[in-house]
Amino acid sequence: MPPSTMSLEAGQSGDDEAETNQSTEANGASASKEWQQLAPLHEAGISPTLSDMSRRQFVLERWRNAALRAVRRAVDPWRKYNIHNMPLLRARRFRYSATRKTWVEDFVEIKMCMEPFARGAMRECFRVKKLSSMGFSQDWEHAHNYVAKRYIQEVDKQVIFDDVKLQLDCKLWAEEFNRNRPPKKIDIVQMNVIQILDLPDEPYYHLEHFIEGEYVKYNSNSGFVCEMQRQTPHAFSHFTFERSGHQLIVVDIQGVGDLYTDPQIHTVSGTDYGDGNLGTKGMALFFHSHQCNAICRMLCLTEFDLAVSERERLKEDCAKLLPTLEPTHFTKSRKRNEQSCNPLLDDLAPDDAMESLRRRSESLRIRYRSMIAAVSPTFDAKLEHNADCTCEHCIQELCSGVNLEDEDSFSESTSRRGSLTSPSGRKWGRTSLSIESPDFMFRRRTPDSMCSSVGDSSRVTGITERDEYWASQRKKSIPAGVITALESQPPQEIAHALRHISILGQVHLDLARYHEVGRFLKEEEANCEKLRVLHELTSTGSSISSSTTTTGDSDVKYDQEAALYHLDIARRCGNLEAILTVAKMCYHLPHELLKEIGNDVSWFADTAEDFDKDVEEFSFDMMLSAAEMGDRGAILFVAEAYETGNNMGKRGEISYTSAIFWLEKSLGFADDEEGTEQHRPRHELLANMARLYQEGGYGLDGDLTRAYELYNEAAEAAMENMKGKLANKYYECAEMCAI
Repeated sequence: MPPSTMSLEAGQSGDDEAETNQSTEANGASASKEWQQLAPLHEAGISPTLSDMSRRQFVLERWRNAALRAVRRAVDPWRKYNIHNMPLLRARRFRYSATRKTWVEDFVEIKMCMEPFARGAMRECFRVKKLSSMGFSQDWEHAHNYVAKRYIQEVDKQVIFDDVKLQLDCKLWAEEFNRNRPPKKIDIVQMNVIQILDLPDEPYYHLEHFIEGEYVKYNSNSGFVCEMQRQTPHAFSHFTFERSGHQLIVVDIQGVGDLYTDPQIHTVSGTDYGDGNLGTKGMALFFHSHQCNAICRMLCLTEFDLAVSERERLKEDCAKLLPTLEPTHFTKSRKRNEQSCNPLLDDLAPDDAMESLRRRSESLRIRYRSMIAAVSPTFDAKLEHNADCTCEHCIQELCSGVNLEDEDSFSESTSRRGSLTSPSGRKWGRTSLSIESPDFMFRRRTPDSMCSSVGDSSRVTGITERDEYWASQRKKSIPAGVITALESQPPQEIAHALRHISILGQVHLDLARYHEVGRFLKEEEANCEKLRVLHELTSTGSSISSSTTTTGDSDVKYDQEAALYHLDIARRCGNLEAILTVAKMCYHLPHELLKEIGNDVSWFADTAEDFDKDVEEFSFDMMLSAAEMGDRGAILFVAEAYETGNNMGKRGEISYTSAIFWLEKSLGFADDEEGTEQHRPRHELLANMARLYQEGGYGLDGDLTRAYELYNEAAEAAMENMKGKLANKYYECAEMCAI
């Protein structure tokens, strides 16, 4: 029943019972007045005289006014603090463009409570109101709520600006995540820097929109996982790891719902993005506590390799939480190809995923503006507005003239139209691509991506055919699970993959190291281990600082199988430290990692052919691999093995030619490692090479002239090291070669 009819009936009832129904008459009059405001919407929807364009603009304008009234009538959660009565403060605002890596400076006016309402470990928060810079209203009572964050301890100004760069770089990754169409889209709060000019010392603050709701920390930069067991935050972190080609991962996800703030980025180098960047160690902590969920599988993210004991422990932890949780149900809107998530790398920055993402985001925004300009001729005058602009003109141009067609119906219509789809669709990530005409490319934008998400740069999901082709040529799959990848790739492609797999190797090596120090012991297990070690030390009369804490039975009892599992994967990924550690274990040589483990582990059964190898042959292969990767100690070991024939296995043979090759390689290192296991003086190496040339054999032709030259070089090097007697000996050997 229309509200006007309800008002009429209320008035008739009021004539009969005027004394008892005065409030009902008032409510009816109010409803009638409200209906007069909303009636044009109904009329616009059925009026045959209005064109489609006019009707759409008219309805949009009415809804905009209705939304404005709703916002004004909404209860301000900060109304009781009377921030609108606070003194007006002038501030200089610094805004950062993550795609262009540039700063824009302007001036704003704010009102702020001087008492913090929240305090963390490093920063405290203040309530702020700021008027929109795009309007002319001076109604401070209904101004937007913001949060100003200030460091408790004084920090360098550059740290404050770097925090903004970090958060907006994470925002680009959130947009990239949304382009892959997860069940729930995410966003990261826009952050700026303001310098309040009217306060003493003109302090710097971070400025963010206030997020109303329950604030939750889903995971941290050190492996913490929230008990709420949300899928989207953890899938987003996993996505950034694979999409960046293992170069970085976004963690420390926290916020209200799927609107996040204050994230952290771990990079391979571990030098960018402040002190919270833990490098590959942070990546290891995340994956040890991460169990792939339905969203990870939908995005075709590969499962990280964990030991059986680690997987069982994750299942136990999840089983304790699942009965109290309501799982997320969703349906796939598009059939995805069963391929792993592709890294976002290109030829201009093959080793910098962040720069590749900046170029991709900027390209999509430029393409978006071009598409809008092609449909709306008046859009060219407003190209200074970016793709995130939510001003009235941009919204009107965005939603007017757009064919709001459902994607499913679009798919049906394109299939009916026939020849626009390529017979064999090329692949972009996990989605089959089709060749579409420009008008189809524009009409394919759905209501969700073009209007409902106005102001969200992730609304553009399509790219041109040429970009699709070259991007698909550049991209190579880099999964987080390395074992399946190595087994599935042909031998000629493994070397190319190892450049990125080596990052995974470092992550697995860090996991092995964390196991050794007891990082993953449960709290009760860790307490029992501390008491046991303390009891053993006191019973033997040793002090806590004694070396017995790191040797023998006083070691912390950790999961050795899991540690060896990760060490083995790191070795197979080509990690130099892991290869050296395994080789030294097999040769009974001292090693730093997993010190108490010897050669009683079977390492050499990677393939069926490897079963024929003996331990010594496998160990020499490991040492040879380390030498090829440039480790000086391994180079000297291999050179000596080829010279003597020792430590090479049953099929090893003496080769002076190979010994000379590796000795020459060792001469390329600076002679500054005296006192280490890798140290052999230069004069000693030269004399050894001279002796081999002097003797000849084992594949090396004798060359007395070359031996004479090398002995003289050895004598000069010995003189530089104040080894006079040894130098004379080398000179005598040189004279013997000259005879």
